[in-house]
Amino acid sequence: MIEIQGHRGVLATHHGNTLASFVEALTLGVDAIEVDIWLTSDRQLALRHDAVVNGRDIRDGRLREAAVEMLPEAVHRIGAEARTPTLEELLALMRFAGADDVILDIEVKTDRAKGREYSHSIVWWLANILRVHESGQALRVRSFDPLVIKAMGEEIPSVPRVALCRYPVVPDPGLYPSDTYALIEAALAAGAEAVAPEVNLLDEKLVAQAHAAGLKVYPWTLVTAEQIANAVSLGVDGVCVNDVALARATFADLGQEVPVPRPISLPMLR
Repeated sequence: MIEIQGHRGVLATHHGNTLASFVEALTLGVDAIEVDIWLTSDRQLALRHDAVVNGRDIRDGRLREAAVEMLPEAVHRIGAEARTPTLEELLALMRFAGADDVILDIEVKTDRAKGREYSHSIVWWLANILRVHESGQALRVRSFDPLVIKAMGEEIPSVPRVALCRYPVVPDPGLYPSDTYALIEAALAAGAEAVAPEVNLLDEKLVAQAHAAGLKVYPWTLVTAEQIANAVSLGVDGVCVNDVALARATFADLGQEVPVPRPISLPMLR
């Protein structure tokens, strides 16, 4: 079965990394929800894609000061959410929804400007939370940084890890390379179980070589039915999408199995 992974929930219709977006993903039906985490100064794992919003760096502030990231800008409804949610709040939502088998695919966000100390801290705090929840929730961790993937494997080896890569505007030797052979070699060396290439890097060679090496392939971010259909034809193991409804419709047209919807409602988000 090929996974449908909701990118930051359902980015096509909701602001990403918000409780409303996660509820929508579960209601439509997904196999996994991809989220981004940053570590705040008061040691909270906040769910947001960008570190800096409105001139404030989430890593230097406290959780209560962490503004919700209003992306995409085309979405206007944000409901009652005054700040970015935490990973623990999302875990509580998953328990409330009875969605323990829906994978939380957690991207660990890092930044060279903050140095390795920040990377070590976020890995340590994340591993401690995941140890509490690993028996009751399907989990997965992803990162562009091989050192983060390796460190997560040392801290909590039972949680699968994914090597993220993109086509580099400026080459960075500290991140996963975009070349197929080098990516697979680096992913295996760091202990990853899968690779997640940017969609423009996806081709038959990458899928074939990754599978031959025992790695799964989860391309991101697929935004059109054509991209989704092409990925399915190449034999990927999952697709990370903005539009979950589109992915489900495309899968149905292709005769692919789709995940079960889990309609839920949170009073605060009505």
